[in-house]
Amino acid sequence: MSDTILQELHPLFYPKNIAVVGASPKYDPQMMSQGNNYIKGSIEQNFPGKIFPVHPKAESILGFKAYARVRDIPDPVDLVIFTVPAEAAMEVMEDCVQKKVKFVHLYTAGFAESGRAEYIELEKKLVRMAQENGVRIVGPNCMGIYSPEGGLAFQPIFPTASGPLGFFSQSGQMAGMFVMKSAGLGLTFSKVISFGNARDLKAIDFLNYLSDDDKTKIMGSYIEGLQEGHTFMEMAGKITRKKPLVIYKGGLTEGGTRAVMSHTASIAGSAQLWQAMCKQYGIISVASLDELAYTLSALQRIALPKGKNVVILGGAGGGSVTMTDIAESEGLKVPHLSEKTIKRLQEIVPPQGTSVKNPLDVGRRFFAGGNFQEFLELIREDPNTDALIFTQPIAMFQRFSGREGINMLKEMTIAAQKVFQKPIFLVIERDDGFGGQNFVQEAIEGYHAANLATFPDFRLATRVLNYMADYQAFLEGGVRA
Repeated sequence: MSDTILQELHPLFYPKNIAVVGASPKYDPQMMSQGNNYIKGSIEQNFPGKIFPVHPKAESILGFKAYARVRDIPDPVDLVIFTVPAEAAMEVMEDCVQKKVKFVHLYTAGFAESGRAEYIELEKKLVRMAQENGVRIVGPNCMGIYSPEGGLAFQPIFPTASGPLGFFSQSGQMAGMFVMKSAGLGLTFSKVISFGNARDLKAIDFLNYLSDDDKTKIMGSYIEGLQEGHTFMEMAGKITRKKPLVIYKGGLTEGGTRAVMSHTASIAGSAQLWQAMCKQYGIISVASLDELAYTLSALQRIALPKGKNVVILGGAGGGSVTMTDIAESEGLKVPHLSEKTIKRLQEIVPPQGTSVKNPLDVGRRFFAGGNFQEFLELIREDPNTDALIFTQPIAMFQRFSGREGINMLKEMTIAAQKVFQKPIFLVIERDDGFGGQNFVQEAIEGYHAANLATFPDFRLATRVLNYMADYQAFLEGGVRA
């Protein structure tokens, strides 16, 4: 890998001028055409260049002068976005060739994924024309590019702040859902690519680009089928040594494989082979969109655990038993603390209704007693501790201790990450039966702002912790469990 891919794809993510073919002069903010969404998205992202709507009859669209054809645009154009029917795509591509356009993004669907011979052939002709004339293609059948720094977005509601997360997705819907879910977790992006049928630029090209992109520190992906699977994996194995790569793979079941063929005309693979290859090459393989988002959130915010020994804080009675079962069923260990640690904890934790055996239950009143820092130091120094899962009933605190109690808990927790010096996984259920959802959301946002990772349920926290511990083992050259 070298600077070549960065230079080659730079105009795709940072185009000087763009054209949108198929934008509509009819303005309906509730039901905008996708062509208008691209224009509006670029407006919201403060696109620094010129925007040229292309429509055969309109004089202007969203305040921009419209042109009948791409070839009529007076300025050079780096990126042309197609939002026209498949039957009209060849004529637009001919204009792009004449205009010497660098990149085209084909939002247009209905090509090879339709399974119809005439549209498969049409796609081949379209791609051949582009390749013979030096035009690079994103798609067809995809949402395209979201680059906050470059001023591009395929939805006008996307955040305008840029950040360290790069994401490439075969599915446009999954890309959009992931951006919005991640935004709710306070995550921001360097680049997001929805690449669809990938008839020219493929997953491996975007993996290559994001790996060399200084603005991208962590990478995520949704993939259905890989056209260059072995090469992709070998490249990933080199990249994951310097940047984490988290992939949610679709099409791992028989029914899912059939759906992949009709969605992006790709070929999926077996679940067993996929998991084995991910383990070999250091890819964090997740099983849902939630796991994808929360794993990337944790990777961005907290350190990797050195092992799988976890201390659980917040369990009580039967909850301690079930949390231990969940943690160990997800591949973690909930070990006994050392006798020295237990003895000292017994001296600082009130004996009534508490437990200083892992999982730990210290009681709500303990947090106000001033011994929490010493408590954390004792756990930190215990040889059986790699990470802490801290379950917090925020709504219950609000019910019994009011805002003052919540603020105290938040301050102690934010200070805890400096004292504990090992990863803390905060479990904050949004609905624990006590109401107070505004307080819960406020606490979550406060923790995210302080660079703490939160999780909506205990099992998800344990699963992400296990993924991260496996990745740490890969980096150390050990065998992943």
